[in-house]
Amino acid sequence: MKRSTLATLLGLALVAAPAANAADSALSYSYIEANYVGTNADIDDGLDATANGFGFNGSIAFGDTGLYGFAGYDTVGAGFDGLDIDIHRTTAGLGYALAIDEGFHWTNELSYVDYELEVAFDGDSGSVSADGYRFATGLRGMMADNIEGIAKIGYINVEEDGLEIFDGAYGELGIRWHIDKAWSAGLLAEIAQDEVTYKLGGRLSW
Repeated sequence: MKRSTLATLLGLALVAAPAANAADSALSYSYIEANYVGTNADIDDGLDATANGFGFNGSIAFGDTGLYGFAGYDTVGAGFDGLDIDIHRTTAGLGYALAIDEGFHWTNELSYVDYELEVAFDGDSGSVSADGYRFATGLRGMMADNIEGIAKIGYINVEEDGLEIFDGAYGELGIRWHIDKAWSAGLLAEIAQDEVTYKLGGRLSW
């Protein structure tokens, strides 16, 4: 077989690979979910701050192309001696899943990220926002019949008026228990600089 023909067939195979994400696969990219969200941040000189709240996420697959769109909203809050702080995060982006096989996918995602900080103290309040982008690449696969593992690494940059809020590498590690084809429960950890965010919740897939 000519080398050019082999290369053409290999290219067609890679393009067709996302179709392996068939309807009976547990790795769906169309879902909605709700989560409990907890954040722990190292502020300065070993001083830790914790906050908790909730979040919603959704994703929609664009047929069998391997492309999908996703969006999410998280909000966490904490109080310190009359000082109330709330952090809201909104994300929206596009992803591409390459199905190595039906139960093992390589994913790549690019998203817009927006943070809003609200502070209230002694009757006064104010807010500030910053936005940027995030890129992530990783693996998603079935480790057992109903247990899914997720691992991603990426880069995040968020700034406002030249002031960098986040700028550097981050990672995600997660595990998901598939109760049936529609319902699942998962735990995800997001690690960025001096901050770790945990998400625990349920998902409805189709």
